[in-house]
Amino acid sequence: MSCFDFLAGPIIFFPVLFVIPVTLMAWNCGLRTAMTLGVVLCIIRFLIQYAWGIPFPLHVAIINGCLRVAVLLLITFLVGKLSQQTQALRARVRTLEGILPTCSFCKDIRDESGNWHEIADYVTARTEARFSHGVCPKCEAKHYGDLLKQKPENARV
Repeated sequence: MSCFDFLAGPIIFFPVLFVIPVTLMAWNCGLRTAMTLGVVLCIIRFLIQYAWGIPFPLHVAIINGCLRVAVLLLITFLVGKLSQQTQALRARVRTLEGILPTCSFCKDIRDESGNWHEIADYVTARTEARFSHGVCPKCEAKHYGDLLKQKPENARV
């Protein structure tokens, strides 16, 4: 941040402490509320600057105010989007978290209302996951072992 202050020269000022409440607001209260707070803080800073009688021409004060608003809105937008993505990821993780009551024989799952569902149906209804079915080598040998051991009569050697 000091590098930007140096490059901006002695005329452009950005109160770094504005970033803290604006980012907290963007994270917890939403993008629109945080952007409103950022604009209000910049307007208050602009008015205080003239109340103190800082000797800058009006066009320099307007440029400073516009830069403050632009930087705060950019920071607010980025933090707000990050917050939205984090909340979406938390919701996806929460979808299948916890203990799932399953039948020890057929592996069906009991939902919150006490109804039993096949595991594939239960997971598909609550997530974006889709199932495809196949047979693993262990089950293939267990259930189809006799068929696999027999050689077809028409097979060529």
